[in-house]
Amino acid sequence: MDPFSLAISAVSLGMQVFGAFGQASDAKAAARISKDIAAKEQGINDVKQRQMELEGRRMQMENIRNSQRARAMAESSAVNQGAQFGSGLQGGLAQIQDQTLYNMFGVNQALVGGREINEFNRGISADKMKLADVQSSSATNQGISSLGGSLLKVGPLIGQFSQGFGGGNIGMFSNGGNDGRAPTWA
Repeated sequence: MDPFSLAISAVSLGMQVFGAFGQASDAKAAARISKDIAAKEQGINDVKQRQMELEGRRMQMENIRNSQRARAMAESSAVNQGAQFGSGLQGGLAQIQDQTLYNMFGVNQALVGGREINEFNRGISADKMKLADVQSSSATNQGISSLGGSLLKVGPLIGQFSQGFGGGNIGMFSNGGNDGRAPTWA
């Protein structure tokens, strides 16, 4: 094989090696970015959950305040009518308490649902981070495989090139019939 073809083969191999390692490096960088995005998404989910819990507590407090206002108004009306000892007041107060408990139950159910959603989101974020690792590893393996394929293609050329150094004429050296002595320049 002529020296020009060997040089082109060597440059091609070098470019393939460089490309394979660059591809693996880029895949690892992309995986780090994907993991960072997933971690930030989980951070957003955590903030949303804290906000949901805060809103739930506020709703419960407002529910209790409304209950206290309704109870006070009912007692005030009963006293003004002289019926503070009657069964009507007790029935009205029981209805207020029932409505308060019903509203509290609704807030608690909403909180439970929000917590479940957050757990699903947490699992999705964890899976995204694992997927980024797998994709990075896959890209590295693909780069190594590509490099192996390139070496397989160029192997015979390298073998021919190395045989030229072992003896015989490469084109630059020639023993010119010098009975085993050091070669002379052609």
